[in-house]
Amino acid sequence: MKKGGGLLLGLNLVLSLSAIGGSSAAIWLHFHDRPAEGAGVDEEPSVEPARPVPDGVGAGRPAPSLGLGDTQVQTAEVAARCLPSVVNISTRRVVEDAASGNPFFDLLRPFLGGGGPREAQSLGSGVIVSEEGVVLTNHHVVADATEIRVTLSDGRELPAITVGSDPESDVAVLRLQSQGQPLGVHPLAYGDSSALRQGDVVLAIGNPFGVGQTVTMGIVSAVGRASMGITDYEDFIQTDAAINPGNSGGALVNLRGELIGINTAILSRTGGSHGIGFAIPSNMAQPLAEALLRDGHVTRGWLGVAIQDLTPQLARSMGLRGGRGVVVMDVEQSGPAASVDLRRSDVITGLDGETIRSSRQFRNLVATRGAGADIRITRQRGGEAGEVRVTLAERPARGGGPPGSPGSGADPASVDGATDVGGLLVTPLTDAMRSRYGIPRDLTRGAVIVGTRDGSPAAAAPVQPGDVVVEINGQPVTSPEQLSSAYDGSLFVAMLRVRRGVDTRLVILRR
Repeated sequence: MKKGGGLLLGLNLVLSLSAIGGSSAAIWLHFHDRPAEGAGVDEEPSVEPARPVPDGVGAGRPAPSLGLGDTQVQTAEVAARCLPSVVNISTRRVVEDAASGNPFFDLLRPFLGGGGPREAQSLGSGVIVSEEGVVLTNHHVVADATEIRVTLSDGRELPAITVGSDPESDVAVLRLQSQGQPLGVHPLAYGDSSALRQGDVVLAIGNPFGVGQTVTMGIVSAVGRASMGITDYEDFIQTDAAINPGNSGGALVNLRGELIGINTAILSRTGGSHGIGFAIPSNMAQPLAEALLRDGHVTRGWLGVAIQDLTPQLARSMGLRGGRGVVVMDVEQSGPAASVDLRRSDVITGLDGETIRSSRQFRNLVATRGAGADIRITRQRGGEAGEVRVTLAERPARGGGPPGSPGSGADPASVDGATDVGGLLVTPLTDAMRSRYGIPRDLTRGAVIVGTRDGSPAAAAPVQPGDVVVEINGQPVTSPEQLSSAYDGSLFVAMLRVRRGVDTRLVILRR
């Protein structure tokens, strides 16, 4: 599953079922369940698929400060302690060859030795996180596997089963089948990924290109990387430690020997490491793994608020001082947030002590905490800081939202007769509009956006056909005409509250 500009790090060896004994294996870079195309070609970058404490490393003591003379000693010690906890994963699954596009050739392929089912052998990595043989890895490493074999660092090979897998976050949990025999392997401890800083030294451990266990060293280049298009829930650690295909599911560890990330993807033009790798942070992976172990699936948490990033422009428009956080745009009356002291225009700055940098990060943290989790939210209101505690509910299934993708175009079937409001083309909220765009039934008033006018103030606005303007400058919108009148009465900018499905955002429209 290649969702955007990233290359996921599984490694596939594809063998013809009709020639298992003889032909050599072809190596492909793995985009979830299909080979990469055009590797080595100068094209759009692609992104590749990476708490008992180990004895003697971080066991009740801080990692020693590092000088130039002792860095090598410290990293070698950490690597020696962590290597036995990182495993190689080999899976088998049956795939069908894609059609060539030539009907005559496709008809002859079974007789020419090609076509038909093929066996794909996927190579990746994993991390032992419990003494009972629980292994944490990536979903794309084990997706659709018919057989999973795990090789320990001492050469032992054991079968494994998938306990649970979550494609939305690319996390999976396996259990080793050791027939009751002790593994004799110390599990890796989970570290606190929220404590990572740019420049912290980290080690990446895995099985790149199937060559065997490998350790590479680098630093944390960035934290909180999102919108990469790799998974639905993203809050990646970025590192320049060399990560390559086959490292997927391997460990990213700090100099305490703690697991602070699962290596997942790289940004690459060639399929190899270019010094931009991504890992799922441990604070996100650990609760997901616990949910998969407990339930076999992930039940994501829901707070019941619509949020938006606090940008400088939005802060000025709301009379707020600059800073980081997310703005509460709306509170769902049936959600948990409605039962505590959270209101529109509150700025959420922290969750359980972790600083909130973006709406995507906040959404991820709430989701991974899970239904029933008690969380602590730090918020600001009118310059005053406060704190609320709330119990999360289960994330409800989303109804069908408006079709299409964000853009400045217009729906030709609806634009005729639309009212132009600063370049926004809007129509009344009718049953026909509700049916066309999948507008929720609980939305009973507003003006439906059907497009934007090129060159207008609205042309660059983050709206799309099917969005509904429900407020302007704090006043409810009852019709396109009322929206137009309120816009004309604005001084310099108009602040619109816009609904898209169950989500709400503020859109600032210049006069």
